Amino acid sequence: MLELFIVITIFSSPFLILTITKRYFTYKTTIMAAQVKFNGLNNNKITKLEEQRAMLNKRLAVLEEIVTSRHFELSNKIAQL
Repeated sequence: MLELFIVITIFSSPFLILTITKRYFTYKTTIMAAQVKFNGLNNNKITKLEEQRAMLNKRLAVLEEIVTSRHFELSNKIAQL
């Protein structure tokens, strides 16, 4: 009985090794594809956020210019009287 088990194990080992190896590389390929897709989505989102930040910085600069202008200070002094 033990001899039969050994013979079956010897002849089935290459098949098992090939099957396990194939599944491993299929899994790795799937994971790599998912990571590439995820990184692509992140890059698009990062680009959009950088554009939004640049726009907000420009708007902030305009608001700072308005607040620090002499006309605004004069209007505030008049409003306080």
